[in-house]
Amino acid sequence: MTKVTVGIPSYNEQSNIKTILESLIYSNLNSINLSEIIISDDSTDDTPNIVNQFMKNHSKKIIFLHNDKRKGAASAWNDIIQNANGEIIVLYDADVNPNPDCTVELVKKINDNVGICASNPKAIPSKGIPAQGTIFLGSWLESVRKRQLSQYTVMGRGLSIRSDIAKKITIPETLIAIDLYLQNRVIDMGYDVVFNPNAVVQFKPAKTFVDFSSQVMRATNGHRQLKELGYSIKNQLSFRAAIGEFIRVAMKNPNGALSTCLCLIMIPFFATRGKNLDNELWHIAESTK
Repeated sequence: MTKVTVGIPSYNEQSNIKTILESLIYSNLNSINLSEIIISDDSTDDTPNIVNQFMKNHSKKIIFLHNDKRKGAASAWNDIIQNANGEIIVLYDADVNPNPDCTVELVKKINDNVGICASNPKAIPSKGIPAQGTIFLGSWLESVRKRQLSQYTVMGRGLSIRSDIAKKITIPETLIAIDLYLQNRVIDMGYDVVFNPNAVVQFKPAKTFVDFSSQVMRATNGHRQLKELGYSIKNQLSFRAAIGEFIRVAMKNPNGALSTCLCLIMIPFFATRGKNLDNELWHIAESTK
């Protein structure tokens, strides 16, 4: 069986950490050997106590790496990768809920040629304009990836990577778009990056305009930061293809498209309420917790 390490970066996830741990423990893992779960944690809330209690109640090997100050997601990913013993590393955000077969689906796509497999994030159905905008953007991105309109396939909510490849990469700790950086490094090393639509990871959509705006601005600033630092972004989605796919998805979900447009229009106003949108210690979207 393939030996697998699951890694979870966490920051103040007291409302979510038990959910994802239980999801992993009780998932369909018959075809793989989940040898360990590594949590790299910067929390100041009750997350450490919840994890420590969970460790006492379950036999599965859980390694808890706690930092006394917030260091950011890139630092957490580096800690997980360097401490991993698995042949394949599966990385999940702490505030997601992977489907029972998601980990297996991510693992089975990795081979001699494939270095990374990206998951398929799906927003949990929810009401409200920001939530509908988040759900629509998720559907749009899924369509882009399925139709292979862009090689930008990796999303940090869930992915798998070969351990031998990952250990050759050190992610700069000041980076925001660490998923895109990791994808580009793997491609530069001569390996393929694939998307598995069956590897579904559920997440809570943003329910406020502030949280929607901060997530969009964080992604935008992350791409700009990579360019400023001299990192190339390969095979970007063209503006024409992006608009064409937006229209195609909008025909199936016009209300979601309208909600998305309203949210995008409001970004210049609400983005000013977010904090640290231009560095690794970004504004946390509280409504997604």
